[in-house]
Amino acid sequence: MPSLITHHIFGEDAAQRLPEGLINGEEELLAFLLANEGPDPFFVCFSTIPARVAACRHLARDMHDGHVTKAFKDIRSSVGRLPVEDEGIGRAFALGLLGHYMLDRTAHPLIYSQQYALLEQPELSDASHEIHAIIESDIDSWILWEKRHATVLEHHPASDLMRTARIDRVGGTVFSQVAFAVFDLNVGPEEYGAAVSDYQWVYRRIEPAGSAKTRLIGTVERLARPHSMAESFAHRVTKSDECVSANLERRKWTNPFTGERSHASFADLFEEALGAYPQIAEAFVRADWERFDAAVGGLNYDGRPM
Repeated sequence: MPSLITHHIFGEDAAQRLPEGLINGEEELLAFLLANEGPDPFFVCFSTIPARVAACRHLARDMHDGHVTKAFKDIRSSVGRLPVEDEGIGRAFALGLLGHYMLDRTAHPLIYSQQYALLEQPELSDASHEIHAIIESDIDSWILWEKRHATVLEHHPASDLMRTARIDRVGGTVFSQVAFAVFDLNVGPEEYGAAVSDYQWVYRRIEPAGSAKTRLIGTVERLARPHSMAESFAHRVTKSDECVSANLERRKWTNPFTGERSHASFADLFEEALGAYPQIAEAFVRADWERFDAAVGGLNYDGRPM
């Protein structure tokens, strides 16, 4: 991640910076925007047999961890093997996946720097995943208000996962191929659409943060584990321009993976990723892998040197 809403808004803005003709029509735009969620839906899949759930979640972790250039080479090859009538959807989907990577790798060091600082508190030492989710959902709620002047009451997060059956089929084919060819995982083409449906199902039941149903889900969840992931994922309703997680005051922080010091806010990093996206997208479309690999710079989706 960053989380669902932020990736969707990034995709909306990134689409405006692509050359005319790369994304044509509403369905291709839907494919591009959905793919800006990257492999994240696989983290949440649950409505299949345990072995398939494990493979899907393994794929999401492995894609975030490394083999970035190799994966995108395979993604491009997969799109080239699609039926002619699906090539436009496949190209838009692949470009969306690239948008997910660019925002992730640019913004994650700030998120992890905050997460690791909070984990130093003894009472939070066992809440790594929950802290990460809270930071990202906080940024989600802020950026939705900042850029679209809306809250999750008017713009439900599940609506950012709209797609067609063809998008599910094409996206599933692309992910299935990269899973097998790059990560040696057996993830069927049908698993992607199912994972997105699971992602929607979860968000339809946990929003907004602080609601009676979300508190009830959290109470039940804490019968089995110390902290609630549902309450961590849920978005607060806010009409504030302030957000501590976004570091809008530009306080100094340290990249936990490189030791580099920075004052960048999340807004700065969002714009940095947006500015860099057209160049790496062009290298991808042209199959200029030397230029593409230079743009990747050896960084995985966390912004961590591979």
